[in-house]
Amino acid sequence: MHDRILARELGDLSPHEFAHTVTTELLSGFTLAQHHRFDGTTNAEDGDSSSPERPHETSIVAHKGGANTLAIEKFDGKLMVSGGSDGSIKIWDLESCPNPHEPHVVDPIASVPRVRDEFRREGHTSGITHVDFHPYNKDTFLSASFDHSLKQWSCKSASVTAHFDLQEKIYSHATSPVAATPVVACATQHSNVRLVDLRSRSTAQSLSASGGAVLAVSWSPRHERILVSGHTDGRVRIWDARRGHSPLGLLDMEDHRGIIHRFDHAMASGLGWSRGTVRLAARAHDDAVNGVSWTDDGNYIVSAGLDGRIRVWDAATGANTLAGFGSAVQNRRVAPVRMLVPPSSLMARGSRELLFWPNEHEILVLDLHAGYLVRRLRVPGTAISAASPAGVPRKRITGMAWRGAGGRRRVLGVEMGGGTAPGGVYTSHADGCIRAWMPRLASCQEADGDGEGAGEGGGVDDDTRKRKRKAVDDAFRSLMGQQVTFT
Repeated sequence: MHDRILARELGDLSPHEFAHTVTTELLSGFTLAQHHRFDGTTNAEDGDSSSPERPHETSIVAHKGGANTLAIEKFDGKLMVSGGSDGSIKIWDLESCPNPHEPHVVDPIASVPRVRDEFRREGHTSGITHVDFHPYNKDTFLSASFDHSLKQWSCKSASVTAHFDLQEKIYSHATSPVAATPVVACATQHSNVRLVDLRSRSTAQSLSASGGAVLAVSWSPRHERILVSGHTDGRVRIWDARRGHSPLGLLDMEDHRGIIHRFDHAMASGLGWSRGTVRLAARAHDDAVNGVSWTDDGNYIVSAGLDGRIRVWDAATGANTLAGFGSAVQNRRVAPVRMLVPPSSLMARGSRELLFWPNEHEILVLDLHAGYLVRRLRVPGTAISAASPAGVPRKRITGMAWRGAGGRRRVLGVEMGGGTAPGGVYTSHADGCIRAWMPRLASCQEADGDGEGAGEGGGVDDDTRKRKRKAVDDAFRSLMGQQVTFT
């Protein structure tokens, strides 16, 4: 760190390059902020979040029945919304913590419980499957549920402003971040991708496909009508929302050259561009695809399947980049997986992009293109619950969200999470907890004498740091002859 500061002061390193270099190191140095907790079981007036005992209580959970999903608004990273398996929705103010380095318990500013069937237009009657904020309005978020409905909410009033009954289970949804008219793509139990126009309130349009349920959808951050969908037949389909009768193409795990190679081959064979451009048996994975995502610059598509593979695709050509992530990746559940690719604008020049992968009860920080493991972030404590079915991780990660400091689509600056944030990554878990992960500079920790605490599971507390420094001081005095012992 000190050599980079000197290089910046001498003019050898520009302020912009210095900021990106520091942020790159922060991205690979996340640790769990155990001193920040989220308590959704009591109201804010029932407890004192500043009490020194409360952040260490083991009974604190955000959702009693388990937290299924969470999302953070992308304007200033102030509000977070979470959904539980009990059908409840909670809204959190992430700026309620005055000091990110002090123990703190965050209470929800609003909570919507599960409702009975006769009040289904006022809330959800079953478990929440996915929540996400509106791309243009930070006071509006969307929620989907196993009760077959998609709802639009107001954060200020914590009330439903629009209700859409799709008459089929909704596993996940996504809203185009660049479209002039907000359109929501819904992954449902049937093979079609359902499109919901929030302005006209129309739910009639769908993207027709065959081959099993749709588990994941994601819009392009650069082209307002382009999206990808992951299906249980192992295929990843690329769509133009204006033509719903057939996809534009399929991603093929055996194709590492892309569309240009297929065009040259078709023309050389005399087939013409209208034939031979897409292999009919093309598959992206050998099993169901339960995760798809774009990098924020739109250059790459990331897909994940139940075959235990993560694949990275060149978005311009559809070519498989052949990135290999090894056998450490776990993906066995027929449910959408929430992986996270931090904004590429945070990375220093020449640095590789990272992938945050929810590996059951831990997070794997992986190099997006080389596939090697950068860091393993474990949730401390027992991973298997005695009351749960054998082999089911009680602290399994069910959702993941990135908190940026401003910017609607691209994070502006190098600050992750704002000045009062405990971290830039938040995760929801099957045990009902919401956890925050804090970026730390290993070089700064070593300079302060607590580099040993930069490992997995959190940092070193003040008492431990004082004991270490006292031991070093005693040893120094003894060696310098200031402490003499006669026997």
